[in-house]
Amino acid sequence: MKLLLTFALAMSFMQGAFAQDRVARVGYLSWQDSGAYYESTLKGFVEGLRSEGFVEGKNLELLRRSASNDAEKFKPIARELAAAKVDVYFAPATPMAAAAWYAAKETPIVIATIANPVELKFIKSLARPGTRVTGVTTLNDELYAKRFQLLKDMVPGLTRVGVVIDEAMRQACEQEIHISEKAAAKLGITPVLVHIDRPEMLEAGFKKLVDAGAQAVVSTLLSTRNNLEKEYAAAALKYKLPSMFELEVAAHEGGLMSYGPDFTDIFRRAGNYTGRILKGGKPAEMAVEQPREFRLVVNLKTAKAIGLAVPKEILLRADEVIQ
Repeated sequence: MKLLLTFALAMSFMQGAFAQDRVARVGYLSWQDSGAYYESTLKGFVEGLRSEGFVEGKNLELLRRSASNDAEKFKPIARELAAAKVDVYFAPATPMAAAAWYAAKETPIVIATIANPVELKFIKSLARPGTRVTGVTTLNDELYAKRFQLLKDMVPGLTRVGVVIDEAMRQACEQEIHISEKAAAKLGITPVLVHIDRPEMLEAGFKKLVDAGAQAVVSTLLSTRNNLEKEYAAAALKYKLPSMFELEVAAHEGGLMSYGPDFTDIFRRAGNYTGRILKGGKPAEMAVEQPREFRLVVNLKTAKAIGLAVPKEILLRADEVIQ
């Protein structure tokens, strides 16, 4: 009996050592492989994995694959990663998650920026996903309403707002477009959608907004993959349109305001989820988290440049005011 117990303990130790020595493989799908958004979110994801004990070059292989801004590439990329036998997909947005879902039938998927994964049937509920998908949701349905309300508080008599989208994303991100239109309608705002996905389209796109009577402009997460926040901000400033962004970097680049979650933190927590799954956690039982905090950044220099007086209430609510 004693001999059997000693053998069992030895086997347990050997299995544990093997598990520690094993290199985990994570498939990381992204729109692009450069730019402020990509760099900051990748940094967060890697930090999240590290907090769970997974480090590249030691016990982790992070297979990063970019679609180079072409949504159609996600399907073959996801199949390639399935053939590489990744242990987990990190597929933050809708088109990545859909590609991963069909590429492999059992591989867990961690998400990060899908507005409503329940509605898209990736999970059954936030509290108990019940599928092989888990992660973080950005709750864009609420955020869009708050962004429009902030613009309405900032711009007297606001009724028409330009919404920058990427037409190539329309089908993949129809949910976000619908949420945007619904949030605007509740506030008596008419959204004017304009398609911009390259720098050379900025001039014509913003002129279209002005000609359509837009009194402000919102740049959405649908357009972050193009890494044009600085260019959007400059165009809005040129046409004296108050601008609202999802990413904080845009306010620092000259946009009037930004309001949204900390995306670095969202990706960091997605990294936590990935690490927990690699250690044996079951996605079906891991509740999908919501953003913990939201930041409002106001650029007073831009407000002065377009001749807009920022209400005291907004300045008091701001987490950061750029003088």
